[in-house]
Amino acid sequence: MASTTPTNAPNAARYSMGLLIVILLSYIVVGFPDGSFTVSWTQMAEENPDFTTAHTGWILVGYSVTYTLAGVLLGRLNRRYKLPHIYFFGLVIMALGFVTLALSPNFMWKLITITVYGLGTGFMASSMNSYMAKHFTAKHNNWMHFCWGIGAAVSPLIMGQIMNLENASWRIGYYVITAIIAVVAVMLLWSFGRKMWIDEPAATQAAELLDDEADADGAEPLAPGHSKRYLTKQSHQFVEILTFFFLGGTDYTIVFFTGVAVYNMGLVDSLDATLLFSTIYYAFMTLGRLFAGSITRWFTEVTIIRISIAISVGGIALLAFTGNIVGMAVTGLGLAPLLPTLVSDTSHRFRPKVLPKIVGYELAAFGAGIAALFFLTSQVLTWVADYLPGYCPDPNAYGQYLSCQIAMNPQGYLWLFPLAAFFAIGVFCCNEYLELAMRRTGCTRQS
Repeated sequence: MASTTPTNAPNAARYSMGLLIVILLSYIVVGFPDGSFTVSWTQMAEENPDFTTAHTGWILVGYSVTYTLAGVLLGRLNRRYKLPHIYFFGLVIMALGFVTLALSPNFMWKLITITVYGLGTGFMASSMNSYMAKHFTAKHNNWMHFCWGIGAAVSPLIMGQIMNLENASWRIGYYVITAIIAVVAVMLLWSFGRKMWIDEPAATQAAELLDDEADADGAEPLAPGHSKRYLTKQSHQFVEILTFFFLGGTDYTIVFFTGVAVYNMGLVDSLDATLLFSTIYYAFMTLGRLFAGSITRWFTEVTIIRISIAISVGGIALLAFTGNIVGMAVTGLGLAPLLPTLVSDTSHRFRPKVLPKIVGYELAAFGAGIAALFFLTSQVLTWVADYLPGYCPDPNAYGQYLSCQIAMNPQGYLWLFPLAAFFAIGVFCCNEYLELAMRRTGCTRQS
């Protein structure tokens, strides 16, 4: 079978085209939880009329805590198990989480089961991103996340079509998604049997420890015969991780709240139209990653990151002023290359032997950002609706005073957009700080 050697990978190794195809196809299912939940939650909430925006925040917190935990645990697990095996283990956990969610009778049960598949998704994302950072290039990583976008764009359509069937519900949708995951599991087992994966031992404990030895300016001292320098200061690693924290908050704040916001603000006339917002977002995110993977030979990672942030902030502004679905498309297109490109850029900033641990923490921070900033957004929107002067509806309009929940005060959703833009600017500031550190310490990108 034909094989190729990635020239820019920090640990270049020969791989078969069959292995790349298996990775790309299997990563499609990693997008299923994000896309399917944004649609199924509408019907879940209808089954429980007492659900509020705060309930939504708690569910995303539960998901993100276990997603984050998976990234934190990746380094320890990699001391005993190979990254592809951790990837398969995460797939099994995700499938179990979907089945139990379909059987869940109440909010607490939903919260527990969503945390289960959050753990599985976290193991899959962190292990495979680490694997790609070690053995593949930015082009391949963008293609892999392009496949994630396929799953995130298709899963709302699958769930929506099933929910529209007579006598069907979101529960049936999760059974169907679990069946698709089972097919992917068989494919991975087949690839293990064919020994298609790059042979690498489980990481040793010494290799996983972050090296604290740094010179005064924070760059690793040059070894004889080597001209490449890396960042090693703990502060640099912290800012790298913080970048993903803001990115997670930006992504989920936009994709989950925007559809509900434009509906409650009267900018669209039906709930069915809000489903299109989610699909358009993920569709353009998918296309953006395919495009970004094709232009990596002409643009550096930092250039792609800067352009992407500018486009995404412009899309958020368009959403804020018009509520037009074009703004959702522009935002998805802008955010598209950020996660895979930032992960790939990690290989230029930090030494190859610590990449799995750092990437694991990056994906953990992404999950933490989903939890913390999504929850913060939901609480701010509720607070605005309850307390900010000029936003509470007239009590006489209802005959008696009612608590000003966000659903009763749709203009409170306007505050969603400056919050999302602030999170995106946080990504920009962290990345620029690291670029400045690289220039000061003499770190260069490999061509």
